[in-house]
Amino acid sequence: MSKASVFDQKGQSAGQVDLPEALFGLTPRPHHLWRSVTTHLSNQRLGTVKTKRKGEVSGGGKKPFRQKGTGNARQGSTRAVQFVGGGIAHGPKPRDYSLELPKKMRRQALAESLSDKAQKGKVLVLESLQFEAPKTKQAQGLLKGLGLADQKCLIILDQAHDATLKSFRNLPGAKVVSRENLNTYEVLRHEVVILTRGSLKHLLESAAGEKKS
Repeated sequence: MSKASVFDQKGQSAGQVDLPEALFGLTPRPHHLWRSVTTHLSNQRLGTVKTKRKGEVSGGGKKPFRQKGTGNARQGSTRAVQFVGGGIAHGPKPRDYSLELPKKMRRQALAESLSDKAQKGKVLVLESLQFEAPKTKQAQGLLKGLGLADQKCLIILDQAHDATLKSFRNLPGAKVVSRENLNTYEVLRHEVVILTRGSLKHLLESAAGEKKS
């Protein structure tokens, strides 16, 4: 069973905690991780880009010049794609990029991504994490005390907390998410995963409930 170091909010060591096999002891499977990441990124795409084709551009109803005798190629409308201000040939149209992933595979991929971090010793646990007011300096001091000032850190809270979120928001290497919004993509793109006691407990309870169902 993997273990993780525990720290208080000041960055002082407070022992270790066992990381249960259900979330942190699995063998990462590249295909599961790939499917989860590509689905997440595809679902972020809006697909709202649009260009006008020849029939959608205004103006150009009159033939620009006579058919013969000008030395130019014959043209029927300045709305044609070769004219400035004309339509766009084969341009993008609004489309839906969203993909679906089976719920079981999504949960499995998340557990495998957490297992990958645990096996590399990149999972830390905080006794608690909640700032009374937004303090970037305090957040920066915590990461420095943990020796993570130069690493990309994903901080997982039990529930969204506005002051804590704003405290880390201006730190380029840190991102705060609540356990409900945790996903495989965010776990993989950060070097270190920082959990709180509360978020760890609820993640385990959620995994246990899903296994029973």
